[in-house]
Amino acid sequence: MKINISGIKEGQMVEVLNGKDTVLIANVGGSFYAIGGVCPHMRCHLKNGALKGITVICPCHGSSFDVTTGKMVSWVSSMSKDLARFSRYIGWARDLKTYRVRVEGDSLELS
Repeated sequence: MKINISGIKEGQMVEVLNGKDTVLIANVGGSFYAIGGVCPHMRCHLKNGALKGITVICPCHGSSFDVTTGKMVSWVSSMSKDLARFSRYIGWARDLKTYRVRVEGDSLELS
């Protein structure tokens, strides 16, 4: 899948569909990263969140993820530690899928 990235400025994010997968594309310091675009907690779209450095913060409940690795940085901000542990056990609190990106000119290719 090829995506035109000419309109994605530094510090911006966009959401694209890759087949059935929702993917978040983030421009961090001129480098592009692609991760799963939906928070596993309540299925909120991360494109509506905030990008702070390499971290995207979910707009619904404050979970955060590293856009360079897909790793979960923090889970739902209002959740107790016990419930957060349980969330990880049942699979809600998890890292996001990452996608390889290749940039050629104004195009980005996902794989």
